[in-house]
Amino acid sequence: MKKYFIIPAMLMALVLIGCSEKPYINSPGDNSYNLDSIPVTVPDTNGIEISVDSAIAICKTLASGAVTSEVYKLTGAVTQNMTSPSDVPGKYSNINFKLSDNNGKTSITCYYINNINNRKFHSSSEVPLVGSKLAVLGALTNYNGTPELKDGFIVRIDSMVVPLPADTFEVTCEKAKEIALGLPSGGESKDVYIVEGYVQAEGYSDEISKGQQKWFWLDDDIDGGKVLEAYWCNVPDGEAVPVGAKVRLTGKLMNYNGTTAEIKNGDVEIIE
Repeated sequence: MKKYFIIPAMLMALVLIGCSEKPYINSPGDNSYNLDSIPVTVPDTNGIEISVDSAIAICKTLASGAVTSEVYKLTGAVTQNMTSPSDVPGKYSNINFKLSDNNGKTSITCYYINNINNRKFHSSSEVPLVGSKLAVLGALTNYNGTPELKDGFIVRIDSMVVPLPADTFEVTCEKAKEIALGLPSGGESKDVYIVEGYVQAEGYSDEISKGQQKWFWLDDDIDGGKVLEAYWCNVPDGEAVPVGAKVRLTGKLMNYNGTTAEIKNGDVEIIE
């Protein structure tokens, strides 16, 4: 009978050991193992290692829309960010970029790529910028004639280029307009600007959605015109700021469509 008792006891011990808590789980109040601190646990030996040119050649043999059953690992440098870091994680939790291993002579598009350990991106600072060297894993496809590696993740980052910290400047409405329209059409400033001005009656909307006011315009003069647009900006208590109020608007400047100076998704404070 003793022999039959020992075996279940050993099995129970093994089960208890197997059910022990996984590493990198925070205890209550402990943030030391938050996502940014998680080390690389997915081996970087998975996938078929090939050059970017070989990946492009494979893609070209595929029918339009076809995807390889195998996954491939490519190593190179980011030559273009097709997802803006400012859109992470607000709009996107994965990223698109172009990768080259021959100084940009040829490159392949990497679409819907997750971060290390196949995790979603949680911060714009996690996005590797142009010049970053990394390895990426995924399937190859022919997307309407364009070679792509898709639905993969970054295996490792050998060197990381990150955005420089933004500076903050206080400027007038007119100066903000000048800076914004000096950007490329559709461009956004790297730096943050604080602009004080008066809410204008012209071009005013009091529509509110999710604590943001759809749009209003600012000018340095209370009886001015449409100088700087506040577009879907966060307003105090989720209530529309009134015409004539003097406000402080904080955010990045944008050149919308080459003709409109605006701050989008900025923060509004009523001064008077």
